[in-house]
Amino acid sequence: MLALDMECGFFLTDIQRDPRFANTTTVSDLCRRLVQSRKSAFFPMIYRLICLVLTLPVSIATTKRAFSSMNIIKNKLRNKMEDEFFDDLMVLYIKKELADSIDNDSVIAEFEVSGPRRV
Repeated sequence: MLALDMECGFFLTDIQRDPRFANTTTVSDLCRRLVQSRKSAFFPMIYRLICLVLTLPVSIATTKRAFSSMNIIKNKLRNKMEDEFFDDLMVLYIKKELADSIDNDSVIAEFEVSGPRRV
């Protein structure tokens, strides 16, 4: 933690003096300029933190989408389904585009060819 604190101090001093960072307005812009100026090598912890901050919105959106899907799939009528079946339904719901691209007739034909099964 002390190393990060020291790096932050040096980083702020260095960035304030560097004219390439004068009009930086966003975190992604700061990250881009760190790479372009090769200062990301001098401030690796700061660069890593910025990269982590930039991934947060994506992570949060994915989680929200998954919980929203879960609420749609697992309602009061389907409250007692097995975990494996529920997982399969979640994947199908989240990956709708992929599921929609599957031809139902080819799936039926594949089951017919696979032979008898125990029911």
